[in-house]
Parts: sequence; structure tokens; C-alpha cells
Amino acid sequence: MKKQRITAELWDKMQYLFRNYYDRMVHAVLYYDKRIDIEVLKSVLVATTEKVPVLHSSFHDSVINPYWEIEDYSISDILSVMETDSEHLETEIEEFITQCIPVTSNVQFKIRVFHEGERSVFAMIVNHMCFDGGDFKYFLKRLSANYNAMKKGGAAVEIKTGTRSYDQVYTKLEGEDKETAKKLYKNISQVKDEHYFPLTPARDTDKSMINRCKIDAETFSLFRAVGKHYGVTVNDLMLTVYMHSLYEFGNYPATDTLTIPCMVDLRRHIEGGEEAGGLTNHTGFMQCSVDGVGATLNDTLIKVLRSVRKSKHDKFMGLYSLPLLKLAYTIFPYAISETAIKIGYLNPLIGMSNIGVLNPELLTMGDAVPVDGFMTGAVKYKPYMQLALTSMNGELTMTIAIRGNDDDKILVEKFFSILMRNVRTFISDNLKYLKA
Repeated sequence: MKKQRITAELWDKMQYLFRNYYDRMVHAVLYYDKRIDIEVLKSVLVATTEKVPVLHSSFHDSVINPYWEIEDYSISDILSVMETDSEHLETEIEEFITQCIPVTSNVQFKIRVFHEGERSVFAMIVNHMCFDGGDFKYFLKRLSANYNAMKKGGAAVEIKTGTRSYDQVYTKLEGEDKETAKKLYKNISQVKDEHYFPLTPARDTDKSMINRCKIDAETFSLFRAVGKHYGVTVNDLMLTVYMHSLYEFGNYPATDTLTIPCMVDLRRHIEGGEEAGGLTNHTGFMQCSVDGVGATLNDTLIKVLRSVRKSKHDKFMGLYSLPLLKLAYTIFPYAISETAIKIGYLNPLIGMSNIGVLNPELLTMGDAVPVDGFMTGAVKYKPYMQLALTSMNGELTMTIAIRGNDDDKILVEKFFSILMRNVRTFISDNLKYLKA
């Protein structure tokens, strides 16, 4: 019997093209205070996977028009369980989440539950071609809700199953605005910034690693309080300390212009938001440029705010270049369109992605509650890097996922120490205003 096919959407193709820059995986780890019921989890995963065929499909990069082909699978292809101890837990988590699922695999996501004593750790990786960080958060929330419903005797699993097309992003726009948005051909990736994050030259022995650093709840609370005082977002503050730290760590001349793209969740433009359509990618970006580092962190903050203000007031934020991509994929056969896009697309050397809050109340598994966790994007290949942010229980986890070596790990840890020092300096410089 001929296998059923699914059309490869625009963002499926783009994420496949990005294989040249990173490993195509999105990663999440949740630490629970009690054990997860594996039999219930198995039932929920099977029912969920059946409702979302792209999760059990292989990708085929046809010269003319690529497609997904629905495959048979078993729950063991998706879920594995490991008994471990506190000494080996983190090493085993790292080993699991840094693997890469081939596009030819019969399943496009994998989960491992680590049982350590009386608690469980839930780790998941998924092909970025299937969905982005926004829908990853949605997927985990639905997984939790469906698990809890099934635990109480329910049978039906609920998850969105609509269109995966990119053009949902125009559903909130009307009239002239919609027509204008569909003509935003400007290629915003063409902003050239040759600053790079100084890692060691690529080696054959380099391996994928996810480096983490946490801002504790007390420090993060003070950091947010400074932002509230100035009426600015955590994203603005993190961009400030990130850029300020990059000048120091990278030894960039103080007067150099530095441009950092920030990921933007395009569901803000979709009628129905995260509940609309199906699981897919809806991520664009906005550019933040500063014309040199400030003498102080407050000075750098002013430069950041000047840059992002224009984007924040732009009703089309994140929608630029989409019509250009659509045009390229429409007028050329796939193989030629990919070559054309490669020529016109400049992958940013340094980026930032604020994935946002992971709400423990929406991620419970029965009486097991997540006490810690993080999510991060793809593992970048040198010379590319990205800082990803997630918060849970009042703490902020920063991750830098790269393919590198022990020397690179030392460099990233040095950068984290500079970043943390600047967070604390920013707080102490502004503490007088908080106490006023």
C-alpha cells in the first residue's frame, strides 16, 4: 500500500535549509518532584502522535517538491525510561538531549523519562521542522492536561490539528494592512554584522553541548523590579546585559555597531493565537542595533530601547521577508529555490531567543509537579551561537547550545560569568531607585 503523504510547508523547508547552521532540534527538560506514571504517559503519547501525523513521518527532500511520508511506529520509538542516580543524572540528560533525529526517521520526536529516587525528569527533543518553541510550550501544556485527564479516567486526547501553513500570520490583519503585509519583500536578514562569538576553530572531535547558567529567584526578582521601575521588559533588560557583555567578551571596539536579531513569536498576528491551526513554526525576528557600547549598563539600555522602540510600534513586526520566501518557493523548483534563498539569506552569527515562562501549574503530571526546567533551541554550528532564555518558578535559565569542545565550554562559562556580573552590576547601580 502506498504511504500517505503530507505537504511540506514553507517553514518545514526553511528549517530543513537551516540544517547548514544547526542540528534542527528543539530541547526541553522538566524536573518533577515525584515519579511520572509511565503507563499513562504511553497512552497519552500514542493518542497524541496519532492525531499529529507529521510527528510520525519521514521527510523527503524531492528536487521538485519535498514532502512528509507517514510511517508506522511503536511507542518504544518515542519513549524510553531510565533508572539513574544523582551522580549520573545530568550527564545522561545531556547525552540524550544532544542527539539529533534524522529527517528520515519514522518519528520526529523522542522522550526519555529518568527516574532518580522518588522523582522523575522528563526530557524531550523534537525536529524543529515540526514545530518551534511557541508550539513546544503548547505541546507540553496539552501533554500535561491530557495526562491528567487520562489519569482521572478520561480517554479523549485534545490537541490542535489544523493547518500548518505559514499564511495564518495574516489572519488578524484586515483590508489594506493585510495587502501591505503580503508585500513586505524587504530582506531583513541582509543586515551585515560580522561580529562573532569567539570560540575555538572547528575540530573533528567537537560534539553537541547545551551550556546552562541560572539567575536565582532573588536576583531575578530584583532585576525585574529595575525593569518595572523603568517600564521596560525583561527582554529589553536581557538584551542590554547580553550586548554589553558581548563587547567585553568579544573585545569589540567600543564604537562598533552591533546588531542582534531577537526571535519574535508570530502568533501575535494569528486569530486565535497559539490555539489556532496545527503544530508548526511561526517565528520571525526583529533586529536590535546599538551604535557602540554604553559607558554604563544604563547607557546601553538607552541605546537598546531606542532600537527596539521602532520595532515594537510596527504592526508588521516579524512579518518582513515572508513574501520573499513564499515567492522563491513558488516560482522555482525546490532544489533551485533552496540555492536562491541560501544566496540571499545571511544567517546571523549571534542571536537571542526569549522562549518565555514555563508555568509549573500547566505542566503537572498528576501529583508530580515540575520544580525546575528549561527549554532551548537548536545546537548551533560554529561560528553561529544563540542565547536562549526560559523562566520557571521565578528563576531564569540561560542556555547556549553549540557544537564544540572542552575549551569552548570554558569560554562559554567565562561569558556567563561576565553576563552574571553585569546583571548584578545593573541591579546595584539602580538599587537606590528601587529603595526610593
